[in-house]
Amino acid sequence: MFATPSLAVGRKTTVCRLAPEVPVRSDRALHALRDCALAIVALLGIASCTTPTSQPTQSGADRQLAQAEQLAREGKYVEAGQLYETMAGAAQKELRDRLLLRAAKEYLLAGNTDKVKATLAKVSASLPTQDAADRSLIAAELALQSKNPAKALEELQKIPQPLPRESAPNVLALRARAQFALNRPAAGVTTALERERLLTNPQDIRANQRLIWEGLQTSAAGNADFTAQAGSSAIVAGWLDLGRAALVAARNPFTAKNDLATWRSRYPTHPANTFLNEEVLPDLGVGLDYPAQVALVLPLSGRQQAAGVAIRDGFMAALLQQDSARRPQVNIYDTVAMGANTAYQRAIAEGAQFVVGPLFKEDVAALAASGTVPVLTLALNLLPDGATPPAMLFQYALDPEDEARQVAHRVMADGRARGLALVPNNEWGQRVYRAFESELKSLGGSVAGVRYYDTSARDFSDPISRLLLIDESRARANAINSTLGQRFEFEPRRRGDAQFVFMGAYPAQGRSLRPTLRFFLADDLPVYATSDIFEPDTQANNDLDGVIFPDMPWVISPDAVSTELRTALSRYWPVRARGRGRLYAFGFDAYRIVPLLKAGKFGSANAIPGMTGLLSIDERGRVRRDLDWARVTEGKPVPLGMAATAAR
Repeated sequence: MFATPSLAVGRKTTVCRLAPEVPVRSDRALHALRDCALAIVALLGIASCTTPTSQPTQSGADRQLAQAEQLAREGKYVEAGQLYETMAGAAQKELRDRLLLRAAKEYLLAGNTDKVKATLAKVSASLPTQDAADRSLIAAELALQSKNPAKALEELQKIPQPLPRESAPNVLALRARAQFALNRPAAGVTTALERERLLTNPQDIRANQRLIWEGLQTSAAGNADFTAQAGSSAIVAGWLDLGRAALVAARNPFTAKNDLATWRSRYPTHPANTFLNEEVLPDLGVGLDYPAQVALVLPLSGRQQAAGVAIRDGFMAALLQQDSARRPQVNIYDTVAMGANTAYQRAIAEGAQFVVGPLFKEDVAALAASGTVPVLTLALNLLPDGATPPAMLFQYALDPEDEARQVAHRVMADGRARGLALVPNNEWGQRVYRAFESELKSLGGSVAGVRYYDTSARDFSDPISRLLLIDESRARANAINSTLGQRFEFEPRRRGDAQFVFMGAYPAQGRSLRPTLRFFLADDLPVYATSDIFEPDTQANNDLDGVIFPDMPWVISPDAVSTELRTALSRYWPVRARGRGRLYAFGFDAYRIVPLLKAGKFGSANAIPGMTGLLSIDERGRVRRDLDWARVTEGKPVPLGMAATAAR
């Protein structure tokens, strides 16, 4: 999640929450975004209807400016940005640059990073001091949204010192967020507290405390060191000591109150206590408010018994961590023994107020088509694209197509817009490739070539050599030798028009495909894949070294909370831990999502860090999973810093 920066106008600071991908729909967030838009107008010096020389502008320009501001207030950021760009085209140099900066900020609020980059490229290289600071702020926020906090810090370093009073809170907020993202919590806390000393409005101070809390969660998820440096103040030391409790509150809130109580006993006068009492603990209460009776509808016999049992065990593990006085009654039904529809209807008849399941795609489709979904229902699979679910039906799945879309975003964020694709010649491979290619194209990237391989093959030389155009290189050499009538030394060369390879594969195929790519001179091409390529808890991943992939925190996060849960699973269910760990985490998070749906907390503003990803409910009623990233190194998944691949 992104922390809450602010934009300062004179002595007043307006809090603004940015939504990088999914528009925030809550009233509170919408008002904050509107306030942010107004603050940006004042910051960029174009809030009045006069030019910088105080001469009256033409009435047409007045109307355009008023229209752009109205669009921004309504949350129509792309339309507002386009209008500001149009106005900039007819403006003189200084005002033109300010209008372009305003357009870039609107595109930033819309999460359209490509438009932000294109607009900033039009701004003059030489700017007045304040305008240059504004450009650096926008560029830094862009870098953070593109998961490159190191670049964000570089941009902030360009702002001349001392910081202008009106820009200082914004600069310090961005700096703190970048430091937290780089697993430097001590620096992040220190910077945020420096920012807090500039604030006078109680709401702004509270927002700054929220920035620290969310930053601690970010750093804790990266297994950062929370040791306070010698000479640190009690305030800094207290915030840092809160790091573990912050992550527990995010990952596993069922045990968070104990951790928070322990911290509060050590720091009874720390200023964070008020924040915990008024924001964190009430939110924990909402997150643990379950219906009295929940039904779990899963295949517990037949061919998919193992999957159903793993999900059930994860669900019940989450239940058992909760205070017994707050646990719902959970009834479990076997969809194979009695049929999914019968199991669902029986659960309703026996008093279920919330249903989790069914699991099979065809059963979810049949339930949606029945028109009989009388209670909140979290299906554990997806309806076909374009299908309209009943109002009470929500969908949660470990979807490889969604992962492929996230890979497309990652390669673009890493500055690699043109690549190759190597996917299996089956229905799964085609679906994954279509999702990846479509998303990449929508972001401005392209696939220069694609090859499908036979999953039953043992040698993948042919599709890979054809993908890399090695055969064409040999053919050109042979043609030259034939034309000149003599033999020359020849070393085949791969195509040079690609910046990466997207590989759709399961572990068995991936462990053969990756070495073959190296053999055919593609070792310098970064290889991206979905999580399907990585098999946890095995010694057989050495051949995957270098592969970059997204996965759930359960698999790749080194943080203490995830590690404890993995250890517990391995101790009590060692066989399931090896083969069904992701499904166990799936069941664990399904339990956590129940109160989110019960409370109607939708959109990215209400996201929760789960074991299967950062979870939120989108406008289609689907659970969105934003995943962590890792690179295979010596057979193990090494978590990537937010900018790790961008820096290579």
